[in-house]
Amino acid sequence: MEAIQQQERFTLLKGDALFTLSELRAESIHAVITDPPYGLTQSLDVEELLTAWLSQKTFVSDLNGYGDAEWDNSVPGPELWRETYRLLVPGGFVLAFAAARTIDLTTLALRLAGFEIRDLIHWVYAPGRPSRDQGKVALELGDPDLAAHAFGLRPTLRPGHEPIIVARKPFDEPSATLLDNVCDFGVGAINHQSITGTEVGVASNVWVVHDLNCTPHQCNCGVDTSGAHAHGIGIFPGRSISDVSLNVAKPGKSERPVAEDGSTHPTVKPLALMRKLVEAFTDPDQVVLDPFLGSGTTMEAALLAGRRSVGCEMNSEFFPLIHQRLERCFSEE
Repeated sequence: MEAIQQQERFTLLKGDALFTLSELRAESIHAVITDPPYGLTQSLDVEELLTAWLSQKTFVSDLNGYGDAEWDNSVPGPELWRETYRLLVPGGFVLAFAAARTIDLTTLALRLAGFEIRDLIHWVYAPGRPSRDQGKVALELGDPDLAAHAFGLRPTLRPGHEPIIVARKPFDEPSATLLDNVCDFGVGAINHQSITGTEVGVASNVWVVHDLNCTPHQCNCGVDTSGAHAHGIGIFPGRSISDVSLNVAKPGKSERPVAEDGSTHPTVKPLALMRKLVEAFTDPDQVVLDPFLGSGTTMEAALLAGRRSVGCEMNSEFFPLIHQRLERCFSEE
């Protein structure tokens, strides 16, 4: 493990989170906000996975996941989440991004670690690239007759959302109320005002993030906004992050760090979205942990929101991206 600190506002840990987090002090973290591996492998032996988990062992698949990445070979197991449980103060939240295909496993791992599953936040975005039309596949194979029957058939739905699991560490005492926990530890409740920007606003669990050319009056990206203001949080571009209307942009090229060799991170989340999550589930000067830091979006969001941050990353190719975010964050002060 290598730790780098600056102005006591952040700690960057380099190494496997399962081992590096064990070096941290218990009940020193107020929230865990992270985009962990989704385990999007071609196949998965769920029985083998559950056998390992129930035997207090780490499950590791021999298949690579998203984009043939080795780090995405499986979802983090209960052993990782038990470490975050130890680090969180009572009532502290875990916000874990997940994939629709493997959210059941991530949720179960959190349950086995002792967390209460409280809700889901649905991050809705302009639909991604659809899977391949099997009619075109048949044509490439030189079978026009099969193609005639296969056009319009695709293996998956067109991606347009990612769920975020909202889990919470139980209160310190079974008899403790939510107000007791907030008074004692400063966490446990969700700040609706920080999300909606109004004292009377009620936050939804649907957060709609639009493309750069969309406006609150006209959507051009395919996301249905007809009920966004009544039933969801509309996140549009064109205004600063501090605007109470939540008009912010998806991550553009200027927001995504790029290493000197041209490499980037494949699954960057919008900085504005991460900042709103930080502001809704923590107070200023509290500590936010991301065990799977990636390009460092959560750490940058936490620092910009006036929180302290701890992040861990094991893939050295992402370190230059993290340092770019930190340099950008401190250069703006």
